[in-house]
Amino acid sequence: MPLLRHVLLGIVLLFLHTLASSAATDTVSPSQALAGSNRLVSNNSKFALGFLKQGNESYNNHNSYLGIWFNKVPKLTLLWTANGDNPVVDPTSPELTISGDGNLAILDHATKSIIWSTRANITTNDTIAVLLNNGNLVLRSSSNSFKIFWQSFDYPTDTLFAGAKIGWDKVTGLNRRIVSRKNSIDQAPGMYSLEVGLNGDGHLLWNSTVPYKSSGDWNGRYFGLAPEMIGVALPNFTFVYNDQEAYFTYTLRDDTAIVHTGIDVFGRGFGGTWLEGSQDWLIHYRQPIVHCDVFAICGPYTICDDKKDPNNNPFCDCMKGFSVKSPKDWELDDRTGGCMRNTPLSCGSSKDRSDLTDKFYPMQSIRLPNNAENVQAATSGDQCSQVCLSNCSCTAYSYGEDGCSIWHDELYNVKQLLDAASDGNGVVLYVRLAAKELQISERKKSGTLIGVAIGASTGTLFLITLLLILWRIKGKWIIAHPLEKSEDSIGIIAFRHIDLRRATKNFSEKLGEEVLVLYLKGT
Repeated sequence: MPLLRHVLLGIVLLFLHTLASSAATDTVSPSQALAGSNRLVSNNSKFALGFLKQGNESYNNHNSYLGIWFNKVPKLTLLWTANGDNPVVDPTSPELTISGDGNLAILDHATKSIIWSTRANITTNDTIAVLLNNGNLVLRSSSNSFKIFWQSFDYPTDTLFAGAKIGWDKVTGLNRRIVSRKNSIDQAPGMYSLEVGLNGDGHLLWNSTVPYKSSGDWNGRYFGLAPEMIGVALPNFTFVYNDQEAYFTYTLRDDTAIVHTGIDVFGRGFGGTWLEGSQDWLIHYRQPIVHCDVFAICGPYTICDDKKDPNNNPFCDCMKGFSVKSPKDWELDDRTGGCMRNTPLSCGSSKDRSDLTDKFYPMQSIRLPNNAENVQAATSGDQCSQVCLSNCSCTAYSYGEDGCSIWHDELYNVKQLLDAASDGNGVVLYVRLAAKELQISERKKSGTLIGVAIGASTGTLFLITLLLILWRIKGKWIIAHPLEKSEDSIGIIAFRHIDLRRATKNFSEKLGEEVLVLYLKGT
């Protein structure tokens, strides 16, 4: 019996050990790596970390990313990725572990090569990685929790966590900024970012160079141009500016609340709260409000029109003479690649051929592209067009109350302001196209007009023929059945089907029986 008791106790202990080792933990240590479908879960169960794949019904993505998401939100909401620009490609099995130098690293399980690493300056050999209750993944000493060598909060992706900072560490030069994802599937950095400058002003930027939305000055509660930052349901925002730091952060009014603040793939900053009752996100604020106010949302050589998409997605269309550069990217909500020319310009090779000289296509009622060059010497529309044609890099011009403006290279940020079909007095942009492109368009238009003319002529001929046949029928009827004219007669004679058949020799006229039956049968 004592032996049996010891055996049973050993089995129970082994089972408990196995259960404990398979249960979710918040720590990666040198002896405990993370791989496969296993994940880390913060101590408060609010956040989870693990390897995942992003995909949809039409696009199967085999890339794996190490990411952090809300653990209790059924709609997967990815908040941070470690290797967005360097995914693990199947069939490789990734592993998150503490490497020999003490850094946290993603390894190719088959080759043991390093795919991603924290690359911190480690001064101890007892490091562990812990997923904290605020969603911060930290690499620290196992014996001293205050000795932190690296943290994910210093390297955000597209989300600003509560308690994290966005802005500058003026001492180390670290610039924390949040950057949009490339598209709804690819976790690589996109074209848009939310940044705080060294002078303390906040901006939404395109390509880290072109600001398209400013925060305004901080007034102690919110930025002047973003009053929507305050509200009962919104977190408490704080702005810090001193000799060592310039950053923006926020804290939650309720630590159990699930709040998501960041920048979306379309380049708009947002803040929302998860509603357990409706099982969906409630967005409290979003800036810019309309998509077309995001710089270059549709990419080069495109027109953006917010009014055309009922689903509140940016409606992008290529300018005349251009086609979508990457249809696949557009399907994944990434339109920043824009459009490309169907026919190259013939600048420099058409001086002696007027039929090859580049032409201009007018676009009415639009917001003009950015970076215009003003040409004061041109005092008319014709002069302005000639200035553009004389420069091979010129792609468009406009002439109006402000004089002559020309644009070089790619055209960005064009927006449809009004329905051009109903307003002929709006601002006009003349886009430079190859003469061949407009010739193709004219041929298509001519073909359409010819088709309409032929159709109209055929219809007219049909009616004339029908009238002649009816006139002939009427003559034969009068000869065979003379009628006495009455005062009540209005000059219209009704024919029976059998009489029409006789008059047309059993419908042998060119119109044929089928056509006449449609018009006359049953009379």
